[in-house]
Amino acid sequence: MLVSLEILKPGDSVLSVWDSHVAVRKPSGEIEIFQYYLDEENLPRLSEGKILITFGDGTIKAKTSDNEEESINVITF
Repeated sequence: MLVSLEILKPGDSVLSVWDSHVAVRKPSGEIEIFQYYLDEENLPRLSEGKILITFGDGTIKAKTSDNEEESINVITF
């Protein structure tokens, strides 16, 4: 089976692939990590959640929706 992950946008490049994860470097320097898996019918799927590594001051933010009021902010050091 050939699995094609069509996740790159112009200017993106693949930084790393391991297990079922793909790290993509954005033109801005940010890194986005995608996870893929095979469902119960053995069809490839992308996980809904992804990780964005970006510039900041040591804060981790978890968004459960596009609504900022429903976001969770966790401060780390």
